[in-house]
Amino acid sequence: MSVERAADHPTFEIAGNTVTSFAAPARGSTETALFRTDLPAGGSLPPHRHDHFDVFVLLEGGATMHIGDTATQVEAGDAVVVPTGELHWLEAGSSGASLVVTMVAGTRFIREDDGTETVLPWLS
Repeated sequence: MSVERAADHPTFEIAGNTVTSFAAPARGSTETALFRTDLPAGGSLPPHRHDHFDVFVLLEGGATMHIGDTATQVEAGDAVVVPTGELHWLEAGSSGASLVVTMVAGTRFIREDDGTETVLPWLS
């Protein structure tokens, strides 16, 4: 059993948002990654796709979830499953948004604006 203390979770910044990694392959979670993303009021994630599905639960705040051509309001406690390959992004509401996300380890992040693909550090 591996225990990682809260003070030891690595944090990252992406597009003005803070990502806190709870579990990743580099730290013993060989098949999945688990992380929290905190978006400031009015903040958003960039439009992107993944080569695997992802699942998140909104913990705090409110947001608009865009998947393909559909925009849906989500509130604390709501869960969203984003299908593989679907264009998606999240826009935080006026109080910001905090969400916990799980993905398959090594999932690729594919930016819509320039098509670049990368495995983000909290997924490897």
